[in-house]
Amino acid sequence: MELGLTGKRALVTAASRGLGRASALALAAEGACVAVAGRNPDALGDLVEELRAAGASDACAVRMDLTERDTLRSGVDKVVEAFGGLDIFVGNTGGPVSAPFLDVPREGWDEALNESLLPLVDLCHAVLPHMQANRWGRIIFITTVGVKVVQPNMVLSDSVRLAVVGLAKSLSIEFAHEGIMVNCLCPGPFATDRMEYLVQSSMDRDGLDRQAAERLWLEEVPVGKFGDPKDFGAIVATLASERAGFITGTAIALDGGKSRAY
Repeated sequence: MELGLTGKRALVTAASRGLGRASALALAAEGACVAVAGRNPDALGDLVEELRAAGASDACAVRMDLTERDTLRSGVDKVVEAFGGLDIFVGNTGGPVSAPFLDVPREGWDEALNESLLPLVDLCHAVLPHMQANRWGRIIFITTVGVKVVQPNMVLSDSVRLAVVGLAKSLSIEFAHEGIMVNCLCPGPFATDRMEYLVQSSMDRDGLDRQAAERLWLEEVPVGKFGDPKDFGAIVATLASERAGFITGTAIALDGGKSRAY
């Protein structure tokens, strides 16, 4: 199926690894121009070459530190300068720490908001005018299945990302008439560095061996395995495409069935 992404201009944040990286590669494979953002753009050089080899019409890396507001707008400006505009924004952020509620200090909440919610607000302020100019746009926030079924020791992630879903739903109503679709993807356990951190946290906190810790994370996943990031990237590309012009304001679970009917 032709997705109509050739030449579309995309920005993916926190793209150096995991689901952000998979998203960028999937967009590149469909012929989009792809900008990847991270704290150290020099470290993204190999990924830029991979994007070009995968089929990107163009590719570049820009510096964005999600905790430094000035770098967000300047990064968007550089992408627009490089590509001549911006059509697609995939908002990925680092995950907050895993801990029980009483073990999270007040400062931990500030950090989670500053890393996982407020940067997306700032970036939307920067990218939306470019989408309005084209009367076409796609915004995709990567959240967590925890916005549908809460997870033990994930109070920061589940709480803050529910706010991200609220942001997406509000934007979807406000900008739909301008051809701008806004959605969330809610991943369950995928085989990423983030999942490795969560498995290790379970091992350290609960005294489990690796096999038991992995079983803990998979016990409520009917397919019984960790997801492949490539499969996640394929859904990102579809939601970013011309074919998704009637999908907005949704939070779609990619979780191997963990959230079931929610």
